[in-house]
Order: sequence, then C-alpha cells, then structure tokens
Amino acid sequence: MDSQDTPATPGAHDERLRLAAIQNLGILDTPPDGAYDRLTRLAGHLFRVPIAIVTVVDVDRIWFKSRLGLDVSEVGRDPGLCASCILQDDVLVYEDARADALALSNPLVAGEFGLRFYAGAPLKTRDGHNIGTFCVIDREPREFGEADRASLQDLAATVMETMELRLDSRKLLLQNLAAVEAAEKRANTDAMTGLGNRRGLETDMPRIAQLVASGQYADLLATIVDLNGLKLVNDRHGHSAGDRLIKAFGAALQRGLRANDFMYRVGGDEFVILSPAAASPDMASVRERMAAVFQAVREETGLAEAGGAVGVAALSETGNNMQQALELADRRMYDEKKGTPGPT
Repeated sequence: MDSQDTPATPGAHDERLRLAAIQNLGILDTPPDGAYDRLTRLAGHLFRVPIAIVTVVDVDRIWFKSRLGLDVSEVGRDPGLCASCILQDDVLVYEDARADALALSNPLVAGEFGLRFYAGAPLKTRDGHNIGTFCVIDREPREFGEADRASLQDLAATVMETMELRLDSRKLLLQNLAAVEAAEKRANTDAMTGLGNRRGLETDMPRIAQLVASGQYADLLATIVDLNGLKLVNDRHGHSAGDRLIKAFGAALQRGLRANDFMYRVGGDEFVILSPAAASPDMASVRERMAAVFQAVREETGLAEAGGAVGVAALSETGNNMQQALELADRRMYDEKKGTPGPT
C-alpha cells in the first residue's frame, strides 16, 4: 500500500483533557508489565517486525510502557511519529517513510536509526482521548494492508481495555477501603457524642501504648469521668434532658481537645480521656480542666445538677500498663464519687 495517511490538525484534540486522562490512568513511569510485553511480542510475530512499542505521549516525551527491539524507555515528543498518530483516529501508516516529505523531518527516519516503516494505532480512552499508540516499526519498507490495520487496532484496543480495567479495579479497591474505614469509624464512635466508644478505646489502646513505648509521649494520663449528676437530671427533668447533658458534656470535651488527646464515652455516664503528659505529669491541672468543662456545661444547659467525679492516674504509676492505669483511675474516680456525690 503506497499511499500515506495524513494526520489531523492538532486543534482537533483538547491537549489539556488528554493529559488529564493520562494522569487519571496512573500509567506513566510504571514498571514493565507482562500483560503489555506479551502483546508487543505478539505484534512482532504477527507483523514480522523487529520493533513493537506501546507508547504514552506525554507533555514533552513519548514514554514506552512496553517495547520490543529497543533499549531506550522514551524519546522526545517533537518531532515524533507517535505524536502525529494521536492526532487522528485511524491507523497512521508510512510504508516507506523516506518517500514521504513529512516523515523525512523525523530524525528516526533521516538519521542513523534508519526507520523506513511505521504503523501506529491510537490508544483511545472510553471518553475519546488518544493517550498514546501501539506501533510497529521496521528498518525496511513494507506493505501494510487493511487486515493488518484491523489487527493493530485490535491490539491497541486490548491495551486500552487492560489499562482501563486496571483503573476500574484500583478505584473499586479504594472505594471498598473507604467503605471499610467508614464502617470501622462508625463502629468505634459513640453516636450521641461523636467521641470514641468502648470498642474504639480497646482498638486504640495498643497504638497509644506504643507511642509511649517509642518515646513520643513522655507519659500518659488516664482520666475517668463519671457524670454522677445524670441520674438527678433524668429524674427531675426527663431523659431528654439527660441526653442533652451527655451531648453537651461531649461537645465541651471536644472544644477543649488538645493535640493528641484521645476521648471516649465508654458507658451511659462514663467517659475516658487519655492525654500525653510531661515526664512529671500534673494531675491537678486535669481536675481543673474538668471543673471548667462542667462549669461550661452547666452554663450551656442550665442544668445545675450537671457534675461528675474524676479519677486520674499516670501510666508511669503502673509500670506503663495501660489497663492497670485505667483501673487505677477508675478506683480514684469511684473514691471521689463516694465522697463527693454532688456537682464538682
């Protein structure tokens, strides 16, 4: 076949969207892949050519996803036969490139490489962007009939389907991971306050203990708070007022949230706060902080009964045993609750 195909003008394609499609595929600069290498080997056998390449035409380069018969991984984009190929939707064929004035401007044709034959089929995405080519090359002129063109287009379509199916798989995997993470977060969160729940505390404890063991935290303060005014609120004002108290207390805790604080509602009226501390933890400051939280809740809700008992223990008091620190804080909270039944 002696006639050559004439590329469409560059204005026929939106380069910005085409490059965005390449980025979306995430294919550039990825390692060699057997799925594509098998196809270039097949093309070499099918068309009896020494060189077959799957290319991606980037901003200023033509990068080779798979290559048979070449040692380089990319070439400059301009001038380039593949850069011309993506400007049309049909197969671009030069049966004898030296007989074509346009092709002679390409250094692969005019230079030492000595390219004589080129056939390239665009790699077209589902939304119509030509992101690269499947091309076959020879240093001798040759004929390339309609059946050959159809076969090359089938190979190009197979490459594009593989890329897009893998993109779909990655997106589905990310969606599944996001769904799992969202479900895990819901399972570890108290619906009423938005704080962690008991399951969340149990999930976080090993990680928090590791932060202490690694030296990222000098020590840790475990604080347990019991809303011992909740029963009075429920009895005097109804359970809706009790729910309002719990929500207000949770919101007040979060307003006072400091970097690396961990907060949980672990029971109907019981809360746990784990806070990084200095080498000499100041437990009195924790009590002052809780007193300020209760005062804010009383002012916000108008519930004078809003109050609670507080127990604090340092992780270092228990030989860095997280469970024992929580138990010690719980005993101290219970001792305070017996001695101070009213608001704190």
